[in-house]
Amino acid sequence: MEQEVKVTILGTAQDAGIPQAGCSCERCLNAHNHLNLRKYPVSIGIEGIDGSKHLIEITKNLSEQLKIWSGDEKRDEVYLPDTVTITHLHLGHIEGIGQFGKPVMNLENLPVYLSSENKLILEERNDIQLMIKEENIKLISQRYNKEFQPKNDCGFTLELIPIPHRSELGNTAAIRIKGTRKTLLFLPDQDSWDKTLDSFSMNSIRELLIFRGVDIAWIDGTFWNLEELPGRELSEIPHPTIEESLHLLGRKHTGDPEISFIHLNHSNPANDIDSEERKMIESYGWGLCKRKDIVSL
Repeated sequence: MEQEVKVTILGTAQDAGIPQAGCSCERCLNAHNHLNLRKYPVSIGIEGIDGSKHLIEITKNLSEQLKIWSGDEKRDEVYLPDTVTITHLHLGHIEGIGQFGKPVMNLENLPVYLSSENKLILEERNDIQLMIKEENIKLISQRYNKEFQPKNDCGFTLELIPIPHRSELGNTAAIRIKGTRKTLLFLPDQDSWDKTLDSFSMNSIRELLIFRGVDIAWIDGTFWNLEELPGRELSEIPHPTIEESLHLLGRKHTGDPEISFIHLNHSNPANDIDSEERKMIESYGWGLCKRKDIVSL
């Protein structure tokens, strides 16, 4: 029987998670009062066919997410990552990196893969310089659109794909994960579908996914629509809305990739299990990523 690569969803929320600090909205207050309603910032864990562990994104909830990844609550050990890969340098995607250092985990030369530009930017931080000096981490730049194995014989490849997104802190990538049987696209952040499709000279989301050989896609679902954050100018935090994505995708067709939304902001009503917005997504044949879900590639 062919061995499989396993991908576990460790977090589904936008960078701040739910509850978001300082927020008094009903959803955040409920999450303060009920632990089961809490959501962690977006992150996934990949287990290679050799048993090696590969973390994508490093959030503030690293401790909880490593335990989730380890599985059974009775398990007497917590996974440690063999490698880490980062899509971009916005806070929620790298906020937990200090925990790899001497004050917490004190890891030894953990490989951290990222783009060349982001490597140069991250190396300017004093805390990162200290972690490199103390040999807790080593930053490894990867070229865009070039497959690489994060560890020899892990049974899968990663590929950083450039994505238009706010560039005040470096550049942004999606990650294409190619296993032994299937390929997954992890695309938690982008400015808009227009910009992303134009950058690849593609006419539709389906065309892009087919071109990249994608079987499963976890895509940016930050906002439901442009009206959910009164008083905020959403053009300053651009993301395609789920409403727009549903309009562009239409209903699921036979043979389409399995598409689910991830990276939901605390304001997004699709967070609520019984919401009309969630029902609409499901009626179109698409899904929402759920913490602890595992897919095999």
